[in-house]
Amino acid sequence: MTEHLKYGGSELYVHLSLLFNAMLKHAFVPEEFAYGIIIPLLKDKHGDSSKIDMYRGITLSPAVSTLFEHVLIELYEDQLGSDHLQFGFKKEHGCVHALYTFKETTKYFVSKGGKVFCAFLDASKAFDKVLHCGLLVKLLKKNISLSFVQIGLLRNWYRKLPWLRPCTSCTLPATR
Repeated sequence: MTEHLKYGGSELYVHLSLLFNAMLKHAFVPEEFAYGIIIPLLKDKHGDSSKIDMYRGITLSPAVSTLFEHVLIELYEDQLGSDHLQFGFKKEHGCVHALYTFKETTKYFVSKGGKVFCAFLDASKAFDKVLHCGLLVKLLKKNISLSFVQIGLLRNWYRKLPWLRPCTSCTLPATR
């Protein structure tokens, strides 16, 4: 539980540090890190709660797994940056920023006599359909640590996730 981590004291922190360092060194993620409890959340409290599409699932991961994710983000944050025009799933960015950018861009081109054509894509349910080995290849192309991606933690972790289909055609580049 989170409370155990929060109030565990310095002895627990030393053991967690040893565990996390060993996981990083050996590119190993315990099976338990791949499991969680899925809870359905109602999207709209005023909507029809009897319809299944009114819910979205969230996964409650083990507290130690979540803590390790935060450690990885802290360690690799400078390498995991995304495009400045991505607004979803980013700290201090959201729909308002995307709409503002769209509005200002449209206004600029229309004021210059141009035409604006646009398309919208709802990729909110795409994660389960993504070829995750393709994501790993993209990370390698961004020069993220080979031990972290290909022969390491992410590949090991993704292979243990029960809800992901194995990527049998995954041919990651050879080690650099």
